[in-house]
Amino acid sequence: MRAARCGLALVLLAGGARGLGAQTAEDSVRATVQEFFRTMTARDTAGARRVLFDGGMVWGMRAADTGVVTRRRTNDEDIAQLGKPGDTLLERMWQPTVLVHDRIATLWAPYDFHVDGKFSHCGVDAVTLARTSAGWKIVSFVYTVEMTGCTPSPLGPPKP
Repeated sequence: MRAARCGLALVLLAGGARGLGAQTAEDSVRATVQEFFRTMTARDTAGARRVLFDGGMVWGMRAADTGVVTRRRTNDEDIAQLGKPGDTLLERMWQPTVLVHDRIATLWAPYDFHVDGKFSHCGVDAVTLARTSAGWKIVSFVYTVEMTGCTPSPLGPPKP
């Protein structure tokens, strides 16, 4: 009986630790992608460099009358663009699906995108990450750009 109570206490403590801030790998992956979104809005190149993998790529896919328009750039090109003055960018994702295996992970989520507080487009993000000694880093970012047919975000309108 005493052993059973001790075992129950350990289970409760372990479960409580997660509630007190312990992160799962899935939580860390979501946080890494959210941090990248924060760096876009803040135009924080140092922060972006911390979460983007050296040599990584970004791919945008947009439907057009002539087929699919693809935009490809490196993570370094994205960081350089963030360092320039420009519009205020806000990307928000919801209901992300995260898969983790050892040192690799993927995140798939619908998103909306706003420029200077105005809705621009929506789509789906597909992000591949690698766990490094410095934490999770974004290796590749593939997203669709959808100008019409966007379902309103469950997050509501962006906060100013």
